Amino acid sequence: MIEQDIAIKSMPKVELHRHLEGCVRIPTIIRTALRHNIKLPTFYEDELSKIAKLSGPMGSLAEVLGMFEIAQSVFVSYGAVEEITRQALEDAHKKENIRLLELRYSPDFMLKGKDLDWQKTLEVILATTRSFQKKYPIFTGVIIIASRSYGMDSVLKTIDFAVQNKSIIAGFDFADDEINYPASLYAGAVKKLHEAGIPLTVHSGEDGKFSQVLDVIKFLNPRRIGHGVKAIEDPSGKTLELIKENGITIESNPYSNYLTRAVERLEDHPLKKFIAADLSVSIGADDPEILDTDLNKEYGLAVDKIGLSMADLAYTNKCALKASFLPPDIKQEAAKWFDQ
Repeated sequence: MIEQDIAIKSMPKVELHRHLEGCVRIPTIIRTALRHNIKLPTFYEDELSKIAKLSGPMGSLAEVLGMFEIAQSVFVSYGAVEEITRQALEDAHKKENIRLLELRYSPDFMLKGKDLDWQKTLEVILATTRSFQKKYPIFTGVIIIASRSYGMDSVLKTIDFAVQNKSIIAGFDFADDEINYPASLYAGAVKKLHEAGIPLTVHSGEDGKFSQVLDVIKFLNPRRIGHGVKAIEDPSGKTLELIKENGITIESNPYSNYLTRAVERLEDHPLKKFIAADLSVSIGADDPEILDTDLNKEYGLAVDKIGLSMADLAYTNKCALKASFLPPDIKQEAAKWFDQ
């Protein structure tokens, strides 16, 4: 077990599915709140950790999404955005040995009620990633998220924002409530993204039914699908076939899926079945601070609970690198760390 932990920790890794809003350290929340007179349930680190971090499965995905409000509250200044981004990069690289990272965030969710400009915030995030990359061996891209539950006006505004910044972002994502905001709603809007050449990933199959994954493929034509757990429940096997035929990569997040009750037990997670079906699949930590996880923990659980081998972990990294939205020359450079 110790040897396995050492081997996992030392592995260079690719992370495709990580929310910046889920990367805020508890001490940073407290310090920022004190600085900006933000109310918190408590200013004691241990007590706030019990409130702002998940220690076990919640009742539903909706309940888990509600926990983001505390972390969201501290994106109150450009300085705070810079600090949170830098710390997210530090944790990813120094603790988890991540060499290629795609960070995603929802500008409307992150900045709701704040006096911060969307464009300047994006520029601060990108400047922070560039500065970090000059010092450490890691490549980073930023994905813009449309929060479906914020309504169509928000989605359209976010798409327009992404198109305006297509030369500096890595991709686009649709996230949160899929059941009440199905893929068919965005069939027209998504054409702007495809015409602009912006790669698309979509949160799907995290909750609800496998038919939602089919609809995402049909109406949105994404290159990747976040979570995709429900795809395994199609008795006909058609959903998995379409994922494979379309060259879609599943961004798997095992511990997150356990905490949101997408699966009742980690042993039930379909990750191993996805690999057996020869699908392209990656492993991500989703929201490390809120879910109290990281890629080292995810890899360990994938081996101990789901039954993956070390060779399987290497396969998921290979899939992730190939499926990354970063430019080919950067991926080629990053590949050198994985070919050793």
